[in-house]
Amino acid sequence: MKYKIRLNDEDYLRFNIFYANHTKAGKRQTNMIRILCPLCAALVIMILRIAGAEDKLIVGEAIILSILTVIWCIFTPNIMERNIRKNISRLKADGKLTYHADAEIEFQDSMIVERSEQGEIHVKYKDIENIYQEKDYLYIFYNVTHAFLIPYHCLGEDKERVTEYVMKKNKLTEGD
Repeated sequence: MKYKIRLNDEDYLRFNIFYANHTKAGKRQTNMIRILCPLCAALVIMILRIAGAEDKLIVGEAIILSILTVIWCIFTPNIMERNIRKNISRLKADGKLTYHADAEIEFQDSMIVERSEQGEIHVKYKDIENIYQEKDYLYIFYNVTHAFLIPYHCLGEDKERVTEYVMKKNKLTEGD
C-alpha cells in the first residue's frame, strides 16, 4: 500500500501539540511550564516573609500571585501553541523544516518506508514504539521524538484499513 503524504505547517503544529499533551517527554515539559509560575509565586512570598515584610503586604502579594498563577495555567496551551507557531516560522525561514512536506509512504510486509526529497526512512514494525489515532491524524512513533505523521485525508477511504494493518503488524512483531 502506497500513499502520497502532503503536510503543511498546520499539520506539523497539530503534531507538536499532540506530542506535548500525550507523550511522556511532552507531558513533562508541559507540566514544568505549568509549575514554573506557582513556584515563582511561592518563592516571592517566601522571600517577603524572610525579609520581614508586613503581613498585609504578604497576603496582598499572595492574592495577586494566585490570580496570576490561575491565569498562567489557563493560558499555557495558547502560549505553547504560539511558541510552536513561531518556532515553525523560524525553521521555515532558515530552510530547516523538520517535516517532509511531500512524501510517499509505503506499508510493506516487514516495514514502513517513507520516501521524500531528503531520502528514505525504513522502520520495521517491531521498532514502532507507539501508535496514536486522532480525529484527523494517525501518528506512528518509531522513537521518542520521531513519528510518521499521516493525515487521514491522504489515505482516503483506506483510513481504517491502514490503521488496522499497522496495528496488526506491530502486535505480530512485538514478541520478536
